Amino acid sequence: MAYVRAVTRRISSDHDRTARFTQRRSQILDAASAQINRHGARGMTLTAVARALGLDTSSVTYYFKRKDQLAAACYERTLDWALDTAREAARQPTAEARVRHLIAAQFDLYRRAREGKAGDFAVLSDIGALDAKIREPLEAAYFESFAIIRGFFAPAGTPASGSGSAIAATHLAASLQWLPAWIDRYQTRDFPRVEERLYDVLAHGLARGAAPWPASVEPLPVDAADSAQGRFLAAATRLINAHGYAGASVERIAAELGVSTGSFYHHLDNKDDLVLACFRRSFDTIEAAQAEGDRLGHDEGERLGISLASLIGLQFTDDSPLLRMSAYQALPLELRSDMLALAGQLTRHVAGTIADGIADGSIRPVDPLVASQTVMAAVSAASDMRRWAQARDPVAAVQAYLEPLRAGIFH
Repeated sequence: MAYVRAVTRRISSDHDRTARFTQRRSQILDAASAQINRHGARGMTLTAVARALGLDTSSVTYYFKRKDQLAAACYERTLDWALDTAREAARQPTAEARVRHLIAAQFDLYRRAREGKAGDFAVLSDIGALDAKIREPLEAAYFESFAIIRGFFAPAGTPASGSGSAIAATHLAASLQWLPAWIDRYQTRDFPRVEERLYDVLAHGLARGAAPWPASVEPLPVDAADSAQGRFLAAATRLINAHGYAGASVERIAAELGVSTGSFYHHLDNKDDLVLACFRRSFDTIEAAQAEGDRLGHDEGERLGISLASLIGLQFTDDSPLLRMSAYQALPLELRSDMLALAGQLTRHVAGTIADGIADGSIRPVDPLVASQTVMAAVSAASDMRRWAQARDPVAAVQAYLEPLRAGIFH
């Protein structure tokens, strides 16, 4: 009996140690994820994470020896949750139910975090900055969850092939990934209403009638080919989109253009200035597209369609894409607020166009603020479909990508 009691005590002690280890590790991931969301992966430090928990840095390094290992673990936790949620949603009986389940899970996560019942999950915008060996399994997990979401839109018993399911999944994933940028503007008691309005925009689109939006791509005054600085910013934008802020080194940008690193400092003082300049260039391009739509459209729905067609056409080219909206996370806090304010002005212009379109009958009655965020997320994510688009007629590709915004992701 004494032997049995000793074994029982040892098992109980091992269980307690395992529980304490798991709890402390989870607390570290919570604190590190909050740091990543606030400062970006490059701004998260082991010291700051330890300080947030009232620990010594050595207590954190016991669990994670290096900062990149901790960042990867934060992203892995986010991706594990996303994969589990996508699998749960996939078990729902219809495409509509699957999408509703996925959206509801996202809002429930943010509600529980707001109420202190769940920790922060790291947003995924900085994964590209990690070393390839660490990044590749994370990207594989993301693509696995995306493939499941793509399957939401395939007929029962058939594989998710064809461009329609890929476009629908891109729109849905983009809207959910962009939620952290604006959901804090709402009280938790408003979440059910916002959730329903987001589903309405995604499911049914914006257009009131059946007529397609104009899909001709109007040329925009992008400066990539007009000046050395324009070419530099275009190259920097491509690299930041692909590899994140940390992965877009000055040397890499200079090598892509075949110039010296001194050319960088001729145009800009530091990398923060680079991201700011890329943002301003993208904002100027979006503003130009909006002005072109205002000039050419006969009603607000058509004006919105024209501006979006021009921006999506630009995103489908290699020359001069827009900087991903998620790149704001790489900026220091004092600069980030300025860029988010500019992004907010452009988004509110879209909201105003939608509101006026509701009034003139060209756009369905939707929530203009929620719809404008969906539009901006879709424009930002269009570059993910570049390879698909470049194998097709440009106008047809733009029209196909616009269709979920016009008529909904189930159309």
